[in-house]
Amino acid sequence: MSDVSIIICTRNRIEDLTRCIQSIAAQQQLEHTAVELLIVDDGDISGRQVEQYRYMVSGLPQGVLKYHKKTRPGVWLSRYEALSLVQYDIVLYFDDDAELDDKLFIRRLLDTYDQDDTIVGVGGIAKGLHSSRAGKLLGILTFQMSPSLGKLSLSSLAGSLLRWSEAAEIFDTEFFHGCNMSFRKEALRDMKPYPWMTSYAVADDLYMCQLASRYGKLVINPGLTIIHHESPSSRDKAGKVAKATAINHYYFLALKKAGAIQYGALLWTLSYLMLKETLRRNFSAADGYKQGVLFILNPRKQKYNEYLGQPVQQ
Repeated sequence: MSDVSIIICTRNRIEDLTRCIQSIAAQQQLEHTAVELLIVDDGDISGRQVEQYRYMVSGLPQGVLKYHKKTRPGVWLSRYEALSLVQYDIVLYFDDDAELDDKLFIRRLLDTYDQDDTIVGVGGIAKGLHSSRAGKLLGILTFQMSPSLGKLSLSSLAGSLLRWSEAAEIFDTEFFHGCNMSFRKEALRDMKPYPWMTSYAVADDLYMCQLASRYGKLVINPGLTIIHHESPSSRDKAGKVAKATAINHYYFLALKKAGAIQYGALLWTLSYLMLKETLRRNFSAADGYKQGVLFILNPRKQKYNEYLGQPVQQ
């Protein structure tokens, strides 16, 4: 049986984080499995609180808690730095607002890896996500969703995850939901501290899946479900998130060495989202998408070839 390193990246959400760790500490059938839990802190968790978490995790048969205080902000850097701080082969990432209501979640996860040596990543499903028939059609027409459960859209958006609850069997996938994803640690060896991911790490899960898929198969196990207590989006940050959505997906397409059709699809998707937010009078988000479109169309933007595995222009 494999041992597992659990990574939780967090910033000043003690109530959510406590609930998440409580649900991890309640996991069962791990008598022969070592569990290492690493908290990567972008905020200000007190030493007393860390000791409380350490006590909670020690209730597992072989449970150990580690704590890492960040010096540079950003979720992508948290995910990246964590890899050098954990020791086990299987690395499981949870958002701090995730809750495991299945006490056999980790056992089922590790059993999924044991089924196939070619699997380098296993993802699960957040409960409550769904899409209507009309929503599916609109998602496909605007390239936010693929007709296939495990495929990214033509513009590399991950809207298809809204349909994952329809699945009854494990299926191959190109991407995971970032709140609930795991990898073999070695499959993430190509991760880099991408300079455009220092703020809003939109699509960070897509990057990790793209890098890991170079070394094996990624699968979704629909039996691995969590509750995701996701906070509503803040409208005052909507513009920054929208702009990051455009920029991060642009560089993701560059990482994939995508063709002109996919870049065109991304522009179509962003244009639709800009119109949608304008009609909703969410002008901050609309302006963010507009700035993102202008960024993509700007021929003088930074190419970052040294990070994307492409020849560096002299």
